[in-house]
Amino acid sequence: MQWEDRTKTIKELIKELQSFGDQNLIVMITNDEGETFNSVKLVSKGFVANKDDPDKYKKVYCALHF
Repeated sequence: MQWEDRTKTIKELIKELQSFGDQNLIVMITNDEGETFNSVKLVSKGFVANKDDPDKYKKVYCALHF
């Protein structure tokens, strides 16, 4: 499976984050294989990833903002 094709549910993400011994670590995000990092500033719900999706009003997303 390609890295770009992987997705995580909120439940999977929380489980993975809970596995860290130090729960006070800052959550960082990268989209260029670790060349640059940004800290997560906000988590929101109700974000629609594709405005042209015919099912956009049936889907609720979790978005990490940096």
